[in-house]
Amino acid sequence: MTEPSTPLMRQYAAIKKQHPNALLFFRLGDFYELFFEDAVVAARELQITLTSRNKEKDQAIPMCGVPYHAAENYLSKLLRKGFKVAICEQMEDPKLAKKLVRREVTRVLTPGTTIDSSVGSEENNFLAALARASGAVGLAALDLSTGEFRATEFRGAEAERRVVEELQQLRPREVLYPSSLPLFDPAPTSATGELAASGKSSPAPPIEAKPGGGASGLQQAGERARFTETPLEDWVFSPDYAVPLLENKLGVLSLEGFGLQGRPAAATAAGAILHYVRSTQRGTLEHVDRIGFYDRQEYLVLDAVTVRNLELVEPLFANTGSEVTLFRALDATLTPMGKRLLRSWMLCCDHRSMRWRLACD
Repeated sequence: MTEPSTPLMRQYAAIKKQHPNALLFFRLGDFYELFFEDAVVAARELQITLTSRNKEKDQAIPMCGVPYHAAENYLSKLLRKGFKVAICEQMEDPKLAKKLVRREVTRVLTPGTTIDSSVGSEENNFLAALARASGAVGLAALDLSTGEFRATEFRGAEAERRVVEELQQLRPREVLYPSSLPLFDPAPTSATGELAASGKSSPAPPIEAKPGGGASGLQQAGERARFTETPLEDWVFSPDYAVPLLENKLGVLSLEGFGLQGRPAAATAAGAILHYVRSTQRGTLEHVDRIGFYDRQEYLVLDAVTVRNLELVEPLFANTGSEVTLFRALDATLTPMGKRLLRSWMLCCDHRSMRWRLACD
């Protein structure tokens, strides 16, 4: 970014500095404008015209824009592609402003925190987080649209493999992890620099199978990642910070009633999610008032390959309609909540419920 030459561009530069990893939608009248590298990326991804500002001063600044009343469609496209977007609004009436209109970022949209209408009613829109503590790997997931909040943790030599399998079952839109010590080391790619500059989070890298069934990444061989990886500062994943944050949110002195007592990795991951949502959404989380711990040892878990080959929830071939799936064949539910519940039963069922259903037959 070149040195800003006008008060407006200096204001833009100051706000962009606060959100370097997000595409900044900067409100100017009836449009959201993007400048510099943000404009180049947005024009390419949204297929809109890229223009420039200050041409006459030999300091052409790339820019593009979208009408504010039609911005939601453009935002959805960017979020589905894994980008983060910061929305900067005019905080006063331009007609009444004596000088430069005051502007502030009112919300930051990310793939895991936004409520996207493109996500089917039978699917959860999970934001997940991974954390290490006391020799365990913790995983937490929050669906901000419904308030569903869950956590688990894994120990032993198979912990990483089991985390990968769990992520494939949850299918989160976004995964949080400590920036300096990623849970799984991503393979370097030539696109890393461009992604960092564009505001797009790093996609999960392909992995190579290790002897014994282990994995070195968040994506199994032959599978394509469907979530965005978002690194956060390490202190966010400190149990001394994250666990009290979770306790305060739930209004308790101990997490024993939620099954998280003595499970610091799971509690830390959950606390990191709360921190991230509060910092990006700038709002309350009154509907998130509980969290549940679950143990995969008590469930019948189907791996991703089995789920795909049996066409339980998605057709095996891309040009096939969803009516061929078992989910569509069984689905007689009347509400989105019922669809999500049926889907979860099909993909993961605890042994007590299975025995009870078999006894009913």
